[in-house]
Amino acid sequence: MPDNRITEKNQANWDSYSAAYLRFKHSEKIIHEITQDPSRAFEKGTWQQLRSRFPDLRGKRVCVPSSGDQYAVIAFALLGAEVTSCDISQNQLDAGQRLARELGLEISFVQADTMELSPLPNAVFDLVYTSNGVHVWLNDLPAMYRNVQRILKPGGVYIMCDIHPFQRPFGEKLTVVKDYDNVGPFEDEYCINFAWRVQDILNAMADAGLRFEHMEEMHDQKDYDYPFWLSLEDAVNGVVVPPEEVDRMYDWQQNPEMALPQWMCVVCRK
Repeated sequence: MPDNRITEKNQANWDSYSAAYLRFKHSEKIIHEITQDPSRAFEKGTWQQLRSRFPDLRGKRVCVPSSGDQYAVIAFALLGAEVTSCDISQNQLDAGQRLARELGLEISFVQADTMELSPLPNAVFDLVYTSNGVHVWLNDLPAMYRNVQRILKPGGVYIMCDIHPFQRPFGEKLTVVKDYDNVGPFEDEYCINFAWRVQDILNAMADAGLRFEHMEEMHDQKDYDYPFWLSLEDAVNGVVVPPEEVDRMYDWQQNPEMALPQWMCVVCRK
């Protein structure tokens, strides 16, 4: 079950970090790109899975738990969906609300723990979507997925995209920093994280009654403006990487990190 100490510590961390985090995440350049092309809010393989199931999102009810940077929230609203953004941090939600107001978008913002989603009613959403960086904060995946299943309509779809768990055991240059089976908790002064395995995520989905439909294991795309190895701060500040360095970083023989998938996308249906 959700651990209140973990939840409270992580919530306090996000509330204190939110302003600095969003100063880069909500830069004019990035938000402009999403408004011009909502697909930019998603990893390409995930976008393909979304569009194959929802070629037209107009009028669809979409929930984004642990909405964080609000990219997906804004993108879904731009595509015509009725969007509910949920996050444990009120500061993150307040920033999302300001952004929605600036863009003229009607979005519902609800403070809720993703492991509970207690303010949300049963069986109302056509789509529930979680993006990169959700699972690492949660101590109880079965609770999360029971509630994802609960708020979905019969036949509704859940899609997730997150860092591939195979990335978790490694540091720079594939230096092993932990055992894959050691899922945590990992605690420091500020927060408590987890390093869930593929089996932990998929089993939690199945045990909650979600029916598996599809999985993608994805590599970072070379034509992305913000590759995984370039910091967001550098990207926002217009740091230019020489073409030969880009080629080297995407060549697994020169950069062994590229031999592993960076992202995992899973599609389930209620």
